[in-house]
Amino acid sequence: MLPDSGSRLPLRLVGAHEPGYWRADDELAPGTDYLFSVDGGPPAPDPCSAWLPHGVHGPSRVLDQEFGWTDEDWRGADLGSGALLRVDLPTFTPAGTLDAAGDLLPDVAATGVVGVELSPVAAYDPDRGPAAGVRLFAVHEPLGGPRALQRFVDRAHGCGLAVVLDAPHRWAVADDLGLHAFGPYATGSRIGPRTGARPGPPGSDSPRINLDGSGSRGPRDFLVADAERWLRDFHVDGLLLDVEALVDRSAVPFLGELAEDVHRLAERLGRRLHLLVDGPGRSDRLTTIVHHILAAPGDADPVQDLRRLAHEVFGPTTSPWRPPSLRRAHRATQRAASVLVRDLTRLPAANRSVPWTPDADGSCGGVEGVTDDDRACLLTFAILAGTPPVLDTEHVPVPARDEPARRLVDWTRTLVSLRPTASADRDLPVDVRTDGTALLGSRGRTAVALATGAEPAEVDVSSLPADTQLVAAWDPAGTTLAGGVLRIPPRSPAVLHAGPVDRSPGG
Repeated sequence: MLPDSGSRLPLRLVGAHEPGYWRADDELAPGTDYLFSVDGGPPAPDPCSAWLPHGVHGPSRVLDQEFGWTDEDWRGADLGSGALLRVDLPTFTPAGTLDAAGDLLPDVAATGVVGVELSPVAAYDPDRGPAAGVRLFAVHEPLGGPRALQRFVDRAHGCGLAVVLDAPHRWAVADDLGLHAFGPYATGSRIGPRTGARPGPPGSDSPRINLDGSGSRGPRDFLVADAERWLRDFHVDGLLLDVEALVDRSAVPFLGELAEDVHRLAERLGRRLHLLVDGPGRSDRLTTIVHHILAAPGDADPVQDLRRLAHEVFGPTTSPWRPPSLRRAHRATQRAASVLVRDLTRLPAANRSVPWTPDADGSCGGVEGVTDDDRACLLTFAILAGTPPVLDTEHVPVPARDEPARRLVDWTRTLVSLRPTASADRDLPVDVRTDGTALLGSRGRTAVALATGAEPAEVDVSSLPADTQLVAAWDPAGTTLAGGVLRIPPRSPAVLHAGPVDRSPGG
């Protein structure tokens, strides 16, 4: 249906090579508004529309695929050895748009990260929120629409930054979207809020996507086509998958099928593409343990805390517990492991994305009582952990408008430059010990020292290799290494390394 003219164009079955699919004989011109009517039913937008200027229930508009890209030399980034910065569009700038966020990309690049993890851009009804249903293929019009996303990605690549898009699969087949008129997109079971998010009002859960039932070929193709659209037409470098919403019991699990498809697409496009699979629980443990070390150094056992950190977060064989369905989904992606980045380490605000995943108490502000010294400590452990970190703008202020913010950004840039060297030893065991209120943790050639108390500390580092040097200090003026003794100010992390340091950027 063409609402502007009131005319109707027939659709026909494509053929036996694509059973169940319908298409028109003629293509619509760019800028044309259109709707579908299935079996004479009420008009509905195209489920695969990239442009919904009239909202998620209004007419679709044909998007002109031509765009003046300037990133022809971009080949992607190594997300495994670098760090990402979470950009939550509604809060990153006062305007809350993609173009406004794009203006800050040079500031993001100055932090040393290899890319941004972008909060979901999928279209939804602003009055009802994402839980009432999202149109996966479409860019939310208040953010600037599809052209704004293309401009953002092109600018990011020009700044040397990859773009990873958070895909909100959880609400992709919500009841109000009316996808049942097109086919069996949903199953009878339901899925609730993301892990750690506050429960929604009654009825806010969403049907699961039909990935293993009768007619599941259509929904699978729908999700693969959505992934390809972002990666191919919008030049996005990777997708953060909502794994809990994508598990299934089929002989060929969907995650494996998607990973294989993205692997083939990367070969065709000649650039790196990634699927990010989060590690449930890992980030929470990191934050909890580091805050415990800093909060009560006199009452806690710092060695026990650091050993927990080493075993639960930094361990070479660490794998957070997952229910059997999620373990099976992860195994399904092994054959296309080259596109996978898994078990991310997230700083606290990187787990929040207004209005997508609010805190359990509904708040979205910072942690009360946290100082910049605390932030520097958490940044140190998160960036040097070995698992790919997703940083947040509470710990890495972008843009840096004052001297404390610039100090945190400088510290982040220093740590990110050390990450490739530290990550090279991530399969080695972690050795931990204490000296009064000072902690020393080492793995391979890299060591981190921290005075947890309120007084300066002296740490005996003579057991480290003879060529160990001080390579980074949160308080460089007050930190010295001489005669096998490291002197550090209170609550001030320091990084030591034996041998030459590779400070080449990730990618």
